[in-house]
Amino acid sequence: MKMVKSLLLGSAAGMVALSGAAQAADLPVKAKPVEYVKVCSVYGAGFYYVPGTDTCIKVGGYVRMDVGINAGGSHSPYVNGAGGRELRDRDVYQTRVRGIVTWDARTQTEYGTLRAYINAGWELNTNDPNYRGTIFFQRAFIQFAGLTVGKTQSFFGFYNNALNYTTLQGGGQADTGLNLIAYTAQFAGGFSLSISAEDAAHHRAGIYDSVAGLFPGFVANPLPIGGFPGPAYGDYAGVQWPDIVGNIRVDQPWGSAQVAGAVHQVRSLYRGNNVNANPPGFDETGFAVAGGVMLNLPFAQGDQLWVQGTYAQGATNYLGINPFVQSSGGFAMYSGGRAFPGNASFGGAWGVDAVADATGMSKVEGWAILGAARHFWTPALRSSVFGQYTRLDFGSRRVGSGSANDKACAANNFGFVGPSGTTAKTGCNFDFALIQVGFNTIWSPVRNLDIGVEVLYTRLDQSHSGFGLLPQSGTREAGWYRLRDQDTWSGTVRFQRNFWP
Repeated sequence: MKMVKSLLLGSAAGMVALSGAAQAADLPVKAKPVEYVKVCSVYGAGFYYVPGTDTCIKVGGYVRMDVGINAGGSHSPYVNGAGGRELRDRDVYQTRVRGIVTWDARTQTEYGTLRAYINAGWELNTNDPNYRGTIFFQRAFIQFAGLTVGKTQSFFGFYNNALNYTTLQGGGQADTGLNLIAYTAQFAGGFSLSISAEDAAHHRAGIYDSVAGLFPGFVANPLPIGGFPGPAYGDYAGVQWPDIVGNIRVDQPWGSAQVAGAVHQVRSLYRGNNVNANPPGFDETGFAVAGGVMLNLPFAQGDQLWVQGTYAQGATNYLGINPFVQSSGGFAMYSGGRAFPGNASFGGAWGVDAVADATGMSKVEGWAILGAARHFWTPALRSSVFGQYTRLDFGSRRVGSGSANDKACAANNFGFVGPSGTTAKTGCNFDFALIQVGFNTIWSPVRNLDIGVEVLYTRLDQSHSGFGLLPQSGTREAGWYRLRDQDTWSGTVRFQRNFWP
């Protein structure tokens, strides 16, 4: 028995030893290190190291819904198209939903920070035919050793609609961005100097062909006013060189200030039904200058005051007028029998850079001033007031001088002819002013949630007198309408949830 017992115990011990050896063989020789996401504090809150790299990335964005009352895209006032008709076919109530995601990736190099930034997403607007929405693309650029390359805000812009929802004129550049290549040099005391080569096509406001009586957005014009869709930039020729933009800027605890300038090619080329009947076109140079200041006010944290002034000659876009962002049709309002057929041939409020005929091209001058102020009543409640005055001068006071006004008023199929059929062009004066005044209040009940209401008044102060012939458009009948000043009110309600840290 003792021998059997010893054999059993020995066998059991051997089996335990073998089992332990097998388990030991299954274990890895050395555990692999675990890659944890680490906070990157070099560039501020919200950045994390991409595992296994020295690149820091921040992901953010927002979800927004806008409700526009008597307003169109980008909350622009109803002054053209179906909105300008002010009849049964106008949508008084419109909505827009936008979802944006941002990526900000940065890496330290021996030349400084290498940065790549993307801001893109989707939006759905009222009357979208497929209800699937469209891609909304605002920013995509690289920054390295002072260079900025890609799509971003123009280096001419300063205020850039900082305190308002509505796309404001008066030298305020739209925030949709454009393609550019720029270099910025940083100096002590917060000073910087930038030079930028920017997409010239998106700095155009159009050239009016007075020979055929054509205006930006239309060609082959069979009526005194009207025609078929054409280029938003009118009789501009192809781009030969980019706009050259430069600025000197300072950023300090008291605020910021900037002086900027731009040079723009104004090169015409006849289009439409007179493409072979006239000279190939003319080449001029336009320019714009601007200065602005932003002051941090002492009343409450976040309070600001902005002032900016701009002058342009042959470069109307730098006053904030851009047919690629706003409609090229300008003011074309109809209300109770009074109208301002404001396509560029009538001095429409979005304006043109120049007017060309068979003898040459005359540039349009303009100037603008804007101001805006914000006050925080409480950390969760703030209000802003803003306004601007923009004026375009077609040279109406220089009669017989070959001014832009003379050329436009002499158009073959254009004239202020009354219902009696007279062809007299009396009352033709393209000069106009655009005035906008607005107010908004934004409530943030919790962090990163904004609920805001904005109201905007827009007025066109035009200089024409007499009558103009409007074509049939929607429910508006074709006929003669008196040319008068126009004004309108519009509003926006916005809900926005920001989800960047």
